Amino acid sequence: MVGGIVKLLLDTHTLLWFVDASTQDHIPAGAQALIANTENELLVSAVTPWELSLKHWLGKLPEAGVVLAAWPQVIQRLRATVLPVTDTHGILGGQLDWAHQDPFDRMLAAQAILEDATLVSADTVFDAAPGVHRVW
Repeated sequence: MVGGIVKLLLDTHTLLWFVDASTQDHIPAGAQALIANTENELLVSAVTPWELSLKHWLGKLPEAGVVLAAWPQVIQRLRATVLPVTDTHGILGGQLDWAHQDPFDRMLAAQAILEDATLVSADTVFDAAPGVHRVW
């Protein structure tokens, strides 16, 4: 991650906090600068809207409704690319030698590894995932 373009995969909470001006301060200035840098490539996993939808439906993330209602605009405003889930991502996500069981996190870890992307997340659980590079 020294110099040049950095490929960043945004964790679900990172996306949610970054797109809402009232919660952007939850993200450290260094991570905000990486996301805001137009030279960097931003990726958002296809599992992110699924996780947001599910948690919104369960009542755990009421604020996600606004983001979901404007999903295409949110992605465009971020100048991000939605990263589809492939069979290769799925296989690695299921086979990672990592005790963490959250399926969303396992998929993000697999995608970060296979896409050679740095995961932008506050969640230190990713530090134990072999091959995942996390910044926050």
